[in-house]
Amino acid sequence: MTIRSPIVLGVALCVSGCAINPQTGQPEVAASVKTQFNSIFNNENPCSNNDRNIGIAVGAVAGGVIGYLAHGAKGAAAGVVIGAGGGFLVGHALDARRCELYRIAQANGLKLASAPITQAKSGGANSADKPATVGLDVQLENKSDEFVAGTAQLTPQARKYLAQIANQYSPKTLLAALPSNATPEQRAQAGSHKVLIVGHTDENDSSLGADPAALSQERAKAVAKVFVDQGVPVQNMFYQGAGDTLPIAPNTTDQGREENRRVQIVDVPTEADLQQFLSARTADPANYRFANLNTASPQETPLGERTNTVTPTAATHATTGKTTIKPRSKPTTVAKTGSPGNIKTEVSASSRAAATAAPASVAPSQATAGATDERSGYDFGGTPTAGGGIPVRLGSAPAKSSSFSLISNANAGSPMTLNSCLGDRPHVASAVRNLATDQALNVRDYLPGFYGAPWAAGLGGNLIALLDVRVPSDAGSPVPEPELKIYKDYLGNVSQKPSYSARVPVNVYRGSDATLYRVFVSGPMQCMDLVVPVSKPRATGNVYYTNRSVDYTASGNFALR
Repeated sequence: MTIRSPIVLGVALCVSGCAINPQTGQPEVAASVKTQFNSIFNNENPCSNNDRNIGIAVGAVAGGVIGYLAHGAKGAAAGVVIGAGGGFLVGHALDARRCELYRIAQANGLKLASAPITQAKSGGANSADKPATVGLDVQLENKSDEFVAGTAQLTPQARKYLAQIANQYSPKTLLAALPSNATPEQRAQAGSHKVLIVGHTDENDSSLGADPAALSQERAKAVAKVFVDQGVPVQNMFYQGAGDTLPIAPNTTDQGREENRRVQIVDVPTEADLQQFLSARTADPANYRFANLNTASPQETPLGERTNTVTPTAATHATTGKTTIKPRSKPTTVAKTGSPGNIKTEVSASSRAAATAAPASVAPSQATAGATDERSGYDFGGTPTAGGGIPVRLGSAPAKSSSFSLISNANAGSPMTLNSCLGDRPHVASAVRNLATDQALNVRDYLPGFYGAPWAAGLGGNLIALLDVRVPSDAGSPVPEPELKIYKDYLGNVSQKPSYSARVPVNVYRGSDATLYRVFVSGPMQCMDLVVPVSKPRATGNVYYTNRSVDYTASGNFALR
């Protein structure tokens, strides 16, 4: 590229309204046109043609650069014209649909929000170009009379306005929105867009005894059928019941719970694009009811260096990052990779003796009323549980880093401190399914450290092993239940059979520093928090259990096998 290319690029970027910075000599947007730029490209009015204008500008820049590289200045001029036309076609169709959706919402008293879905361009000399808009993510807040209470049966008035919305996604409507000079490829794509309907609930549904995943799935399926009735090909329709796994507002307020009860409509060109969109979904742990946003910093020690006893003082029951711990017994764990049955743990005699010595005087627990036979007899060490257990620090909520996401990406906030598993309950989602075949989409990507390998640790002379630990990268996908195996009084005998074995439900909460893998058990323990630092094959496990009608907390180091 000659020295003239930066000048041509600057002209293509500015087109009009540019000025030259006298200090740098480089072109920049003149202050006098910044207000105009905001009114054209960042207008809050959904019918202001923002995306059409952005499409024209981005298309013009891309076309101008490509044209210059191929044919010099004349090619740049022609490329600007061609690029602007292509950007107009994409942006115009998106603007037309979004504008009509808002009109329908206003006419029916609905609360609706939307954001374009973008996909980064990959490969080639222009891989740094701005992401291309490929679809729209629409969030529609449920009205109180949308469904017959406790069922997936749509009311007549809901079926009416949902039919109006669904009509905007039919191939006939999408084709009519395209200008007459749309290419055959663009017309074919308009008729083949994949549409996903996701039903969301708030946490109150489970507290009232309802199954939020099952109910939201049936409701999403009912809405998807309305889209088919309006002409969307059934093979292009997908549905999911996300339950309360993807809150967009705090569940601690009435307004937040109202916003979380919603129907989500996502459309993208292909099934591969849909998979990419799903893999980028995230959930902010701070929006769950159990979350504790107190970010006070207690005394800390390095994560993963805990022993089996935590001081029973509220001030030192601290973080998943670092905590002041009084050592009591520290089993040495040695494991073999391969078969889960070959996990070995060596526990010293002094550790076993310490594990069997119960505190001389402890107050009866208020959290658990009596212990069942299945819970009795297990001693994982530790001390009587203080307060609500050990809070968990995950860092800040992770911002969306995928190149395929909403334009309005979430921003990382202040550090999160979450309450222990004692105040939590399982959050369940159903799989994304195709309406025509009812087949679930395969999960392709898993978080590092959660791809099926076991985690294990020795606590109080017992071996605790979690097998088949998998966490999809998609925060809205159902998390497979791992198999929990406990070997009581384990002495390293590989042929020893587990004294307890069960598939157990889990919650997963993600932060910038660590992932919390929360296990719920109805057996030898109440629950367990496994806190895994990002990109490190080690974790701290906080086990909550009851022995002789007293609640205990034991902490130890878990290793990835």
